[in-house]
Amino acid sequence: MNEQALTAALVDTLRVADNDVDALLALEALSRAGSAPAGEAIIAFLRSGSEPYLAHPALERLARRAPAVLIPATEDEHPAVAAAAKHALLREPTDEALPFYLRLLKSRSAEDIATGLASLGRLSSSEVRVPLLKALAHRSPSVRVAAAEAIRRRADGSWVSDLLDAIGALRREEKAKKKDFSTIIESLCSTVVDKAETPQRERLMQGLDDDDARVRRTCIDALGRVGDEAAVTILCQRLDDIGASAPLVWRDAVVAALGQLGDARAIGPLRRLGAHVTAKALRQLKALEAAPDLVAALEQAKTPRDASELADELARLVGPGDQHWPRVGLSSASLPVRRAAALQLATSDPEAAVAPLRKLLGEVKPGDAIAVAEALVRLGDEQGWEGFSKALADDPHHWNASAVASACANLRGPRAHALLLELLPRISHQYVNDVCQAMAAQGADLLPSLISAATAGEGVNPRHTQALSEFRDPAGAALLAPLLLGTHPLRDGAMLSLMKTPDARTSEALVAVLAQATHGEEVERIVETLASVATKAAMPALQDALRRGVAVASVLHAQARLLDDGSRSLLIEQLASQDEECRSEAAGALLQLADPAAGRPLFDLLLRETELSVVHTALAAWLKSSTTNDVEVIEGLQAPGTRAFVLAGLRQLEGQASASGF
Repeated sequence: MNEQALTAALVDTLRVADNDVDALLALEALSRAGSAPAGEAIIAFLRSGSEPYLAHPALERLARRAPAVLIPATEDEHPAVAAAAKHALLREPTDEALPFYLRLLKSRSAEDIATGLASLGRLSSSEVRVPLLKALAHRSPSVRVAAAEAIRRRADGSWVSDLLDAIGALRREEKAKKKDFSTIIESLCSTVVDKAETPQRERLMQGLDDDDARVRRTCIDALGRVGDEAAVTILCQRLDDIGASAPLVWRDAVVAALGQLGDARAIGPLRRLGAHVTAKALRQLKALEAAPDLVAALEQAKTPRDASELADELARLVGPGDQHWPRVGLSSASLPVRRAAALQLATSDPEAAVAPLRKLLGEVKPGDAIAVAEALVRLGDEQGWEGFSKALADDPHHWNASAVASACANLRGPRAHALLLELLPRISHQYVNDVCQAMAAQGADLLPSLISAATAGEGVNPRHTQALSEFRDPAGAALLAPLLLGTHPLRDGAMLSLMKTPDARTSEALVAVLAQATHGEEVERIVETLASVATKAAMPALQDALRRGVAVASVLHAQARLLDDGSRSLLIEQLASQDEECRSEAAGALLQLADPAAGRPLFDLLLRETELSVVHTALAAWLKSSTTNDVEVIEGLQAPGTRAFVLAGLRQLEGQASASGF
């Protein structure tokens, strides 16, 4: 049957449909036709007021397949029809609906204009550039913001010059009318940085001389991101010309850009400017020759924050050639320099670092001792634990405690376990997660101690449950699975942990405890957990649970994920279930499989189904499992006026739409 005749027959079927399911199926079929008569039939159904929500999915598909058919309906005299058509065209904007979006820009409503601009930002058409840029001059501030957001989404490298011109126009208007467009300008500047490409280098370099600091900063950042060699030369020259007298924002932008560019030619100008402001960039450039500069800057640091930042950059300074600076740094008069040098030496020459680290442990402040202590413990030196104790004695509940927990995340063994178990109940609440994450990093080795500590008192501290829920080591599944039995106080934490630990060992442990479960709630809980992590070895247990009607939805999804002959047959069996949820979940699982063997059973379900929720899912599953050559499709086309005919027509139109790229 050709499309024209099929569409006419489907229109007649929709007109006489006497229930929601038949109407829905006819609408779904017509939406795949994409012709004017099909669109008119869907619109007529909307005008009739017969359960308009049934037509909304069809309208959205029609908007994707043939938006031109739907555009006239956006001006329909029936408000509900016009609103539904607009909603469908706006949900997934397409280039073919460009006239509709441009019409929105002529509205008197700022909200409509903003909606149109947002849609333009999602199109690929080159025709959107002019209206989007023009909207930056609109009288409504909200429209300008919407235009900037749409431009950010749509623009590419070819827009950079136009965007810089638009920024200039906004700046002139700011000055002339004494308005504040800083939010819009910042958005456009950010877009320039993100979208800039090498071909825009000359235009970006021109921006280095702009009167507006925002534009200069934007062009500097963009040049740094582009990574052009010519940009290195000009930025270095500017840095040498202006030097320390440059405005901080401009200077910092140039320094950051040179660090990103990764060109060693920038090392000289950066060193001349001063390591106190170029430390990060020098470290990015692996400028070992600048180590003395960084050491001197650290020795002269004026604030603890400056000292901390410089010490961090110095400790991370690595590069080609002789790693001599840490040894030189050990003899510095500055304690922060000696600390940074010792920490670096712990990486480059561990044996030589032990003695300096031990000495530092007695010299640095408790908070600064934590990194030193961690380095010592990593090197196998027991004195590191004394450093942790020193830090905790100074601050047992807050920052030091959090830093010790984070350090223990990188350590292993009984002492790390004991320290974390000690911290968990006493640390301030905002740092509890740090301890939990560090405990989880220990793996299954910590679980016996954690479970024992949690159950030692009369009640369980919620923090123990939280910590348990973070574990992801399948080696601990055999310890956690039994906690799901009965009313164990750590049951919820164990369940959360197991559900996030997919592994054969997890599955095996859960199957073992499932055999021990005697109460309905226990069985439901264990099956839910097992379904989320099950391997094929657990399939018999899941199939047994399905036959008993336990956690049906979860089991069906697990079977679809595992996919074997046994699960396929059980899923198909559930299509005949008396329970609506079972039928829907089985169809949803078969949707994931897209198995041709499920095509006929799903077709039969659709012929008799009366629940819309099941029809939606079953239809999607059938379309993925069937072809236009299936017997039921060929036979259905020979029976106009029946549901089989509608389904067969829908399948044929779906095939044609897919072949056309929809």
